[in-house]
Amino acid sequence: MKKIAAFFTALAMILVIALGMHFFTAGAAGRAQDDIYGWTDETKFTSMSSLAASVDEETLLVMGSSELQHQKSTPYNPGNLLRHSGVKPLLIGAGYYQSLFHATALTALEPEMENRRVVLILAPQWFRKSGVRPEAYASRFSEENYIDMLCSEKLSPETRKYIIKRTHKLLSKVDPTMDKRIRAYEEQYLDEDLRPVSSEMTLREKFVREKNRTNIYLRYTMYDLLHSLGPEQEPVLPDFEALRFQAALDGEEACGGNEFYVKKSYYDNYIVHVMDEEKDSGIKTGYSVSPEYDDLECFLMTCRDLEITPLLMITPVNGYWYDYIGFPAEAREDYYSQIRSLAEEYQAEICDFSDREYEPYFMEDTIHIGWKGWVDACEAIYRFAKEA
Repeated sequence: MKKIAAFFTALAMILVIALGMHFFTAGAAGRAQDDIYGWTDETKFTSMSSLAASVDEETLLVMGSSELQHQKSTPYNPGNLLRHSGVKPLLIGAGYYQSLFHATALTALEPEMENRRVVLILAPQWFRKSGVRPEAYASRFSEENYIDMLCSEKLSPETRKYIIKRTHKLLSKVDPTMDKRIRAYEEQYLDEDLRPVSSEMTLREKFVREKNRTNIYLRYTMYDLLHSLGPEQEPVLPDFEALRFQAALDGEEACGGNEFYVKKSYYDNYIVHVMDEEKDSGIKTGYSVSPEYDDLECFLMTCRDLEITPLLMITPVNGYWYDYIGFPAEAREDYYSQIRSLAEEYQAEICDFSDREYEPYFMEDTIHIGWKGWVDACEAIYRFAKEA
């Protein structure tokens, strides 16, 4: 009897804790939380529906990869520079988040989007010959967002078919358990023509959604304690010219005069010791052929289906470093021109920084935009949002 009583006591405690967590996170989800916009913890990206309460008419979805986590300690990252501008960039992305993930995430968040615009910051390294690596995609894959993509009434069967086929190709060898699970979701939520059908959520799906929401708001609460927004302020147009001037000074100080105009800590840790072996190592390298172009086209097809206007932002490489490693300028230009062609085909707006390869302090390192780069990127994001 004592063992039975102890079991039910423990069970009751677990239920009380679970219910407490549920109501706490439900309350957090019900409040618009401005600071969640600039937060780029990977738990945030597992559940687009959990961000619904934070999305309003000032929200502009800004998607990208590792560059969103750079310059976070400076005034120039969009999470800082645009914080009180009247434009609220909702940052989605970190390392290894690429076009296919963003197509699915965009579809999941679309029902909540009042501002029907999205910025996708393209990184040249996405377009390696291999495209997104299966292990990287699996590590960033969101089961919940995928289900929401399957259930979207607006997504065309053509676009959905591409996402499904590409996802299975990437997951089947590296995460066969997840691959099997999402096949079951496809059977549950889609008819034979890949159109959504109504269906009750499984216990597994309910668990996934509750776990994601709990993780997001617990981790966000800890982040928010350390990054308080402070008192609400009236929107102020950023002084982009003054910011550009200061960014050049900050970049000069941070770089310390090296020949590649990269942050001194990066130069000391990642360049000095490998310069001899890296010299002319990229002669046969290129970004001209990659499955990522098809994934990007899928993202643009998704925007078309959902009636969302995209802005493709082309970020450059560091021309000084790429010349040093022998990565041909012609190959770089071929990458830039392919992006321009896709943008034109799908009537996407474009912000083209490809001519900034040699501009000092535009880049922080060899591939990530830095001080001046972020000021110009933020101005483009701001103007794009205000066009709506």
